[in-house]
Amino acid sequence: MEILKFKKPSYDIRIGRQFRASLVLLGIAVLFSCTKKQAQEISPELPNETETVSVQNVTYINFAKALFETKCNSCHATGRSASARWTFNGFSSLKDHAARINNVVLVTKTMPIGSTLSAKEIELLDAWFKRNTPEN
Repeated sequence: MEILKFKKPSYDIRIGRQFRASLVLLGIAVLFSCTKKQAQEISPELPNETETVSVQNVTYINFAKALFETKCNSCHATGRSASARWTFNGFSSLKDHAARINNVVLVTKTMPIGSTLSAKEIELLDAWFKRNTPEN
């Protein structure tokens, strides 16, 4: 009767387990980096609470700035996951890419990922684009 002997693996099993655990944690972090809940917790606030924003007076200052800061900054700020495609860093970054932003947010509705815009936000954003994206 022959006794089978098993060879010890050439690598430490603990290292393999640590590596797999690290990959799982990294995957979870990536999945939850841009969530719907995260985007909905912050609501755009008007800088001047006495001013009512309407489709006739919507501007970057009284509406679009707060919307883009709360709905887009978590992924499109400098150094964030989607900043390679477009980086939000103020009015000029919106003005320079207005047609593309209008398309992905209002036409194809592929942005914001993991979040939605309210009917009022869509109405005001559409009016802002139609008014040629005024700053003030």
